[in-house]
Amino acid sequence: MSAAEESPEEATTVFRGPITWAIEAEKSRIVHTLLLLDDNGAPRRINLDSLPIVIGRAPPADLVLEGGSVSRRHCRFDLTGDKVTLTDMNSTNGTYLDGVRLDAAVTLVDGMTIAVGGHRLRYQRRDHAEAAEAEAMDRDMQAASNYVASILPPPIEAGAVETEWFYQPCARLGGDAFGYQMVSDRHFMLFLLDVAGHGAGAALHAVSVANVLRQKMLPGVDFADPSAVIGSLNKMFTMEQHNELFFTIWYGVYDTVSRELAFAAGGHHAGYLITPGSAEPMPLSTRNPAVGIVPDRAVTASRIAVPVGSALSLFTDGVFEIVDQTGKQWGMAELLPLLPASAGKGGPRKLYDQIRAASRPGAMDDDFSVLVVRFP
Repeated sequence: MSAAEESPEEATTVFRGPITWAIEAEKSRIVHTLLLLDDNGAPRRINLDSLPIVIGRAPPADLVLEGGSVSRRHCRFDLTGDKVTLTDMNSTNGTYLDGVRLDAAVTLVDGMTIAVGGHRLRYQRRDHAEAAEAEAMDRDMQAASNYVASILPPPIEAGAVETEWFYQPCARLGGDAFGYQMVSDRHFMLFLLDVAGHGAGAALHAVSVANVLRQKMLPGVDFADPSAVIGSLNKMFTMEQHNELFFTIWYGVYDTVSRELAFAAGGHHAGYLITPGSAEPMPLSTRNPAVGIVPDRAVTASRIAVPVGSALSLFTDGVFEIVDQTGKQWGMAELLPLLPASAGKGGPRKLYDQIRAASRPGAMDDDFSVLVVRFP
């Protein structure tokens, strides 16, 4: 059959009307975005929908960034065709692009990092579909972060023990969790755990473990026995059954009558007991593998008498595994001198401020979790 003889049913003509063209144009539209990395949680996403935009430390700047190192009119973003250019506006401290101070307008390339005073921003250039996917992922990560925060216990301001903590999730969302509660009329349980890896999977695994401990969902286990608790967690949360995830944990039980603290660590570094009159914090740890790796291994525990006025500091490795402003990699040795001051009222937040001041600019690489328990 020739083309001229083609039946109406076999001949199809596609008409692209205004609505179709509008949808396709929207899908191909370029979206320009700044990610503000200073907040240390999920990056704040700023869509550059209406350019030019001026950054400054106060209105009438379009985007206000606080701090004395930010000028009133610091820098400006302009749109030229479908490209964004960045210009410093004779700011006092300069605008830096990938570490180089600007002396003329520069066309931005996807992934470039901009420093304005103490703030860091990353430029992203995406099509509409990619931008929508990124925003949806941000919402999911924020929901996971909110879920983790919702299970953290309130501080205890008075009683046989006092507790205070500071928790700040990293931009990628890690797997930190902690908690405490009375498990009998005289036994106070406390724990801090850290799931290996980042992202929603690690965070939700941490929540699952924390909820098991909070709700005492280990059948037949004495929650006043650290060995029994970690041993049971080992069997319940094997890597093979939990997407190859494992975690470290420090678990302790304080006897409010005898003033003894029983404790065990599963792959976690030491907690530190800070006692009155002592020059250095005392490490409290036991040698056991991380939870989920060796399900049937016996767990070693220990115990110690707790002097009046002591404080216990528990924290995850995101607190001390930082790179400082000189490029030096920190370890436990750099953190230990800061611990005694962190044991007092407001200490966990002060410790965070000290670490942030010492670390290189931008979001931290891991969750920051510090739990301080005081024993009056």
